[in-house]
Amino acid sequence: MYRCLEQHPKCRLLHAWRTSGSTFQPKRLVDVGATGEKTWRLILREDSTISTPYATLSHRWSPDQQFKLLSKHLQAYMNGQPLDILPPVFQDTLRVIKALGIRYIWADCLCIIQDSSSDWETESLEMSKVYASSVCNISITGFEDTSTGFLDKTCGFVPLPCRVRPSWARHVDEDWYVLDPYFWWAQLTKAPLTKRGWVFQERLLAPRVIHFGPEQLLWECASLDACEAFPQGMPEMVKTPRDTGFKRLDFLFENYAKVNSLSEDHRVLSMTEEDLLYYWCEVVEAYSRTSLTKPRDKLIALAGVAQLMSPSDDLNHTTSSKGYVAGLFNQHLSLMLEWHSDCGISSRREPVGVRPPQYRAPSWSWASIDGRVFYDYLPRRVNDIQQWRRRTSWEMFIDRFNRHMSLADSPHCPIPSRCLDWKPLIFQVESSITTSGQSHFGQIVSGSLRLNGLLFLARDIMTASSRHSRSILPYLDAPTTSGGIQPTTLLLPLRCVQLHREDDDCHFYWVTGLLLDPVDALASTYQRCGMLSILSTDGVRDIGIELSESPFTAKYSDDKILETIRLI
Repeated sequence: MYRCLEQHPKCRLLHAWRTSGSTFQPKRLVDVGATGEKTWRLILREDSTISTPYATLSHRWSPDQQFKLLSKHLQAYMNGQPLDILPPVFQDTLRVIKALGIRYIWADCLCIIQDSSSDWETESLEMSKVYASSVCNISITGFEDTSTGFLDKTCGFVPLPCRVRPSWARHVDEDWYVLDPYFWWAQLTKAPLTKRGWVFQERLLAPRVIHFGPEQLLWECASLDACEAFPQGMPEMVKTPRDTGFKRLDFLFENYAKVNSLSEDHRVLSMTEEDLLYYWCEVVEAYSRTSLTKPRDKLIALAGVAQLMSPSDDLNHTTSSKGYVAGLFNQHLSLMLEWHSDCGISSRREPVGVRPPQYRAPSWSWASIDGRVFYDYLPRRVNDIQQWRRRTSWEMFIDRFNRHMSLADSPHCPIPSRCLDWKPLIFQVESSITTSGQSHFGQIVSGSLRLNGLLFLARDIMTASSRHSRSILPYLDAPTTSGGIQPTTLLLPLRCVQLHREDDDCHFYWVTGLLLDPVDALASTYQRCGMLSILSTDGVRDIGIELSESPFTAKYSDDKILETIRLI
């Protein structure tokens, strides 16, 4: 930890970026006492001038979490309490931070008044500052049940790689080692705690994380992924873009050739518009794999990361033309609307998403459903693996689609090498969000989009595509009682995409759009129920879109009249 504090310039720069170079003190902290003291107490920011390093805690609440801060406990906890009244998980945590030379810790169950909705909402929106300003985060990662503590459950030895000398390689002088390529995946990515929604942002925002796993301690910071078996860093064989480098944020450092060339002047890093689009969509995809005990926390549990991504001058406005709206950003709204709730082609007849009955977000927001969401249609280069460190999603997606085609005479969709350009098919898009408090990162009461676009009956589009053997791909956000698209379901085209295939220098076109169900057709009010892609140049032209190749244009024919609609 101290090597990171003293010798990782990248970690220092990221810390300055996350905190804007300012000092932050949480409203409440737990003072664990000096070495040898047997008491702890709650201290308030306004009652103390202490500005000192503090740790944070990530752990899974037990179903009957008894020990938590309630209004009636506030004064007693401020007066001081014996250590032995704390549950074992907290006693072990305090032993850890004392061993690290840290006297203060922030834990949600002890630093937020749990029976005060106003205190909870205010403090939950401070998460980005609380975790980003800490010296480290103690994460009880590998244990589902911490009711009896965790220190006595850790393995008494460190499992090291096995050294072998294969009989078929006797002529090789060097030793061979057996490594598990899924080590990091098993230890962290699939650990019980990292599946929790709140922990996602705690892990991402903290400058460094010490994970307590069942086998050993593991370490994460912006410069290093390590563990007791590999204290200098994970071997290349174990590194994967999906599992390691969770805290790396390499795209912020693209102007620097090497880590050693980073400036030492603590210059605050900035995020470009392009960075915001791709990184936020990656965050949403990863976050949607987690679960929440209280599903209503879907957006609030990611608010800290959203605040970090937002323009600094936009944080205090309840609405903004450039701001954050229900889990999306206005700068890229038409692109960020193109999420879908299952992974594309599969044998399942029903999507994996579920839209809960309690209102949480407008239907056009990914936060309105429970379940994984995907952004397969972002306009990036398809075969650029190093940029964004992502899989080649378009190529794999289309290949999966082609293999799924059941009819031998059905035409296959060509696999592009890159996305050349795209044109909008919706115009004058305006968002409106009402939250329960002053911050537009808070709980949503209502939200809507008003835009100009063109609506088609989805059944007509699908029937025509089937008749002419053209590829079309529908996604439903959540299962329907009829098991499919309703006769009244409409298609709202969003974008026309120009793709390129290098082997025959071919340009072809896709259209992406939203599936909408009418709420009040007379008032032109609809709600989203899915997404649809037309994977065919002929199919694109069938819905009245006129195309030109050079320069690329896509516009509706003159006989099409756009209308103003409202999505809720």
